[in-house]
Amino acid sequence: MSPRSSMPMGNFALPPFTRAVKWLLIATVAVSILVPITGAFGDKLKFLLAFIPAAFWHGYVWQPFTYTFLNPDPLGLVFAGLGLWLMGGSLEAMWGTRRFVTFYFATSVLAALATAVIGIFAGSVAGFAYFGNWVVIEALAAAFAVSLPSARIFLYFFPIEARLLLPISAGITLLFMIFYGPVPYLPQMFALGAGVLFAGGVRTPKQLLLRLRVWWIDRRMRSRRLRVVRREDDVPGRGRSGSDKYLH
Repeated sequence: MSPRSSMPMGNFALPPFTRAVKWLLIATVAVSILVPITGAFGDKLKFLLAFIPAAFWHGYVWQPFTYTFLNPDPLGLVFAGLGLWLMGGSLEAMWGTRRFVTFYFATSVLAALATAVIGIFAGSVAGFAYFGNWVVIEALAAAFAVSLPSARIFLYFFPIEARLLLPISAGITLLFMIFYGPVPYLPQMFALGAGVLFAGGVRTPKQLLLRLRVWWIDRRMRSRRLRVVRREDDVPGRGRSGSDKYLH
């Protein structure tokens, strides 16, 4: 399914309801509802599916793959589901199902593993039970900002450019960490970095350093209010690429 299949809403468009997003939503809703309605079995299932760093180091190695499917709060489940559809649908349509699913699990697993490492040194982190796909929503927000920076989206009924999702998401997560402590929100913060990393297709440290350098140069150019100046021999409709496109 291509991005053209999205439904128009004035100058905006609803994303397509893509295959992977559909099945991830079905699995998330099914697991999230099954846990509270099955009593003692649900309690055991919650322990098995939630990510607990101490349990992970003692053999529960599947938890980094399963904790995002458990959302015990109904309101959180609704908003997380909407986030998965609104951002995930567009990204899957652009990337393809295989890359999107890889991104979904790679970012959530990387965020969990980084948290598990912190748990080695902090007992409060080691015993904390993490669950919910807000981790993936943070990664999707970062990927959306990197992959579609000029896209116009609604954020709580306010239209913004997608590039702002990254600082807004980081700021909101940081605010929650200040008010409620950093422990519950460590995976979300790690997921933002993982989202930026995997959205750009970075595979090696050298590529990561190169991407960071390009980003820094681009930011410096923008901060100096440089603008694109088209030469007479430029082909109409074709811009210049790279940081050398910024001229006084």
